[in-house]
Formats: sequence, structure tokens, C-alpha cells
Amino acid sequence: MFRQRHLILILGDIAALALAFWIMVIVRFDGGAIVQTQLSLFGALFLLWLIILFVFDLYTYARINPTPRTVGLMIGAMSINTIIAVLAFYLFPTSGITPKTNLAIVAVLALVFLIVWRRIFYRLFSQTFARRIGIIGTSPISHALRTLITEHPHIGVIAFHTDDHIPTQDIDMLITEDITPDTLVTVSRRLDAQHLSVMQAYQTLFGKVPLLLMTDQSALSLITREKSSLIVFTRITEILVGSFILIISSPILLFAIIAIALEDGMPIFYSQLRVGKDGHVFKLYKLRSMKKDAEKHGVQWATTNDARITRIGRILRKTHIDEIPQMINIIRGDLALIGPRPERPEIVKDLESQIPYYYLRHTVRPGFTGWAQIKFRYARTLDDSREKFEYDLYYLMNNHPVLDIGIAIKTVQIIFTH
Repeated sequence: MFRQRHLILILGDIAALALAFWIMVIVRFDGGAIVQTQLSLFGALFLLWLIILFVFDLYTYARINPTPRTVGLMIGAMSINTIIAVLAFYLFPTSGITPKTNLAIVAVLALVFLIVWRRIFYRLFSQTFARRIGIIGTSPISHALRTLITEHPHIGVIAFHTDDHIPTQDIDMLITEDITPDTLVTVSRRLDAQHLSVMQAYQTLFGKVPLLLMTDQSALSLITREKSSLIVFTRITEILVGSFILIISSPILLFAIIAIALEDGMPIFYSQLRVGKDGHVFKLYKLRSMKKDAEKHGVQWATTNDARITRIGRILRKTHIDEIPQMINIIRGDLALIGPRPERPEIVKDLESQIPYYYLRHTVRPGFTGWAQIKFRYARTLDDSREKFEYDLYYLMNNHPVLDIGIAIKTVQIIFTH
């Protein structure tokens, strides 16, 4: 089953690369011997590109769905592929050919087509090639995982769920809880399947870390984790991106400012206290989208169709234009581009008293966007905040530039599609 699925996936990737090449040919050439030469060059190159995609782990089932992390991996792979092509074409030219424009066209189109193809494959074939999943464990968290998988059939089907009995069914993934080493050895001998702990399963399949699986040791490892060596580079990138967005969006901001003033008068901008890294409180800047007396009765949770939002405010929120001034917070260093979204001090105090380990959100700088924002709806209740925090925990445990790139791309997609 897996071999058939992988074969179809690889054939689709080959078709995506071929389509990128032929579109480049149509745009750049009318035919002739030069096309044959280019075909032989890119044909050899594509074989190497497929190997790089394999090296980036893009042919495992967990990478078929183009999630932000997978898209980030694809961008990384295609960046490496482009560098390899540059070295091949320019250091070892064939017949004097150095197709820099052609390469750029093919690389960009190939990335787009690969992402589109994998989205189509995931939608059309995830049911046909559903993974057979076995679970060994009887705790509430194991049963909750089974229920969650059942509610998301594209992930797979439950083949069995036992306490410690090891069935002989053919399965693709085995999820175990508190399994002993000798039992694991027996399982490995009997079943040719991917093995995951319950914690790994939640992270791999759903991108979250259940609070029930968190321990003081896990929290301590997050707190004492070594800082990234890319801090300076990340900070420079944030300043450049924040400044660029402010500059290119200035005409939109001007129209928004005029619209706010005409509908509801001054003030135009709105600042709100938020909790940042290490509990530092800072002012978060936004365009005002609510009425002037929106909080005359104190801090309130936002609700669906909130009556406090102005007509212009609804448009600003729908298009996320109201959040553009937060680029100032990014430039100042209050916010990162990617990270857990900052909450208000009053709400944080309440959530820290009711949600275990909630303080871990403040071990990193909050972000303009984050993993929880693209994976979960807006939190309007305590239960929402609890589940959203489980996505934040996943980000804290798997924080990596590749994941950040994927989140950024997904955020742009959400802005333009929601």
C-alpha cells in the first residue's frame, strides 16, 4: 500500500517538474536544438532534485499534506536544488549554456506545482491510502487520541486499540503508551510499522502537545534550552520585514485612517497592554476597530458579531489591516514575527491560575503570528485558550526557522483567503 502511494506521489512530482520545464520552454523558446539541450540538462537536474526532496523527508506520509512545516521544508529543498543547479550550470557549463532566467522560472514554477500537486494528492487520495493505525494503551489520553483520529479520517483508520496485546494485523503506524522495552522489541520484530509514543503521535498527527502529557521535566527542558545562534540574523530580518510592510502598506493605512475618522472620529490608533517575554508588559498598537467606549465595563472576551466593533472596524479586522501598526512593535523588539500571540495582563493572570504551565508562553517573545493562530480559531472561552495553548506548546517544543517560514507562508495565505 505504501509503495503504491509513494509511487503515485513521486510520479506526480515528476509531472510537476516536467510541467514547470515545458511552461518555461513555451515562454522562452520557439523550439529547435537549444530546447533539446535544455531538456537533457534539466532532465539530469530533476533527478537530483527528487533525491534532495527525499533527503528533506518529503516522501513520508507525515509530509504529504502541505502544512506550514512541510511547505517550509519544500522551500528549503528547492533552495538547495537551485544552488546545486547554479553550481552545475555555471561551474560546469555545457556548450556555453548558463540558463539563469530559465532556471529561475523553472524553480519558482516547480515549487508552486509541487505544493499544488501535494494538496490535490492529499485531498483525493488520503482516504484511499489511509494509514492503518494500531494503539496500545488504555489511559484516557490514549482513548482521546483514538477519538481524535476517528474524527479526522484523512489521518488514518484505527486497526486495533488494546491494552498490551500485540495483534498481527498489517498496520502502518503503531502508537504505544508506557510500553516496556522487551514488549517494544517484540513489537518491532512482529510488525513492520512506524512506531510513535502517544506524545509523538499528538505532535506528528495534530501539531499539538496535550496538557495531560506535560511534566515538570518537560517544562524545565523548555526553560533551560540553549538559545538559537541565529538571534542577531532573526532580529535584523524582523526589522527589515517590519519596515518594508509599513512602507508598502502606507497608502492602505492612509485610507483606513480617513475612514475611521469619518465614521467614529478620534482617536485613530489604539494601544493595549500585552504581556511579552519574561512577563514584560508593553503597549501593542492597532488601528481602532471598536467604538470609543468599548471597554467602559472593563476587559471582556471578544465574541462573534461583537456589537462593540464599528462598521469600518469589521472591514479592518476581516482584512487584518487593523494589525499593520504592530510592525512598530516588531521594529522595537516587543514582538517577534513568529511566536505565541501576546495576551492582556488581566487575561494572562486568569489563565495562569487555571491552565497548567501557561507561564511557558512567556519564555519566548510573543509573535505577530504563530502556530496556534493558523491551527486554531480565535479563543473566546477558557476551553478555547486551553486547547490553543496546546498548539503553543508544540511550537515551543519544535521551534525552528523552517517551521517559522511555513507559518509565515500560511499566514499570508490566510490573509488573502479568509
